[in-house]
Amino acid sequence: MLEGTRIRLVAPRKEFLPTFTKWMNDREILQYLLMYKPMTLEVEEKWFDQMIKQEGTILFSILTRSSTEKEKLIGNVDIGIDHRNGVGSLGIIIGEKDYWGQGYGTEALRLLIAYAFDTLNLQKVEIEVFSSNPRALASYKKVGFIEEGLKRRRYYIRGEYVDAIQLGMLKEEFHD
Repeated sequence: MLEGTRIRLVAPRKEFLPTFTKWMNDREILQYLLMYKPMTLEVEEKWFDQMIKQEGTILFSILTRSSTEKEKLIGNVDIGIDHRNGVGSLGIIIGEKDYWGQGYGTEALRLLIAYAFDTLNLQKVEIEVFSSNPRALASYKKVGFIEEGLKRRRYYIRGEYVDAIQLGMLKEEFHD
């Protein structure tokens, strides 16, 4: 478990799967993901069972922390690990739209990046974002990611082709 100021990153639990399924069927959320097929609870359960067995990927669920309110599941972050090269590929979803644009994703990324460098001893982390998602791009740059490349017209999202922006951060560039 990783603790931040307003959130905790915890191991995902089966009881979270109905919430994950709800997120994966929300068109507004999906515009920022590669998912495009409807998701059933059964498919989500199979994904979960495979995910917890994978050695090269670590998934955390994002829970809010508050002294006055009950914890709330608001999203997930993950890191795919290339051990040979010391590189981690990050992913994030804030599935609870009421928490968009309030810095929760930025805090979750900071915790995950610190874990990647300090615990996993990686030398670099990477993340990719659609050019149609300026809020996420701003968050990634705020954390310290640097643009490294552009895949032009890489993805078809909501009726148009969008670029994919590749960002990276070296261990020595991270300031917690």
